[in-house]
Amino acid sequence: AWLMRFNGVGRKTAAIVLQFALDKPAFPVDTHIYRVSGRLGLRPPAMTVEQAHDHLAALFPPEDYGPAHLNLIRLGREVCHARKPDCPRCPLRDLCPYPAQSNEIE
Repeated sequence: AWLMRFNGVGRKTAAIVLQFALDKPAFPVDTHIYRVSGRLGLRPPAMTVEQAHDHLAALFPPEDYGPAHLNLIRLGREVCHARKPDCPRCPLRDLCPYPAQSNEIE
């Protein structure tokens, strides 16, 4: 997009500006969303962050991009931590394949 012409602006930053400042449909993918979406099986394991933007956007209707983005980030920050996820506290634990794949103790 045109925002990425600016030095230092990548896909994530451009998507954040589009979604939250300009109210345009865009699905930003940060480290939390990338991690959580991988653990939930919402994207293939080998998919890059760059590829995940379009892939994850296709899973949600555009009007849900903002809430989905914010809720996945919150889940990643508060529960689905990078090193030690708190699977027993996860509201999606019954849908998530990660504990079984990683030997997480519930």
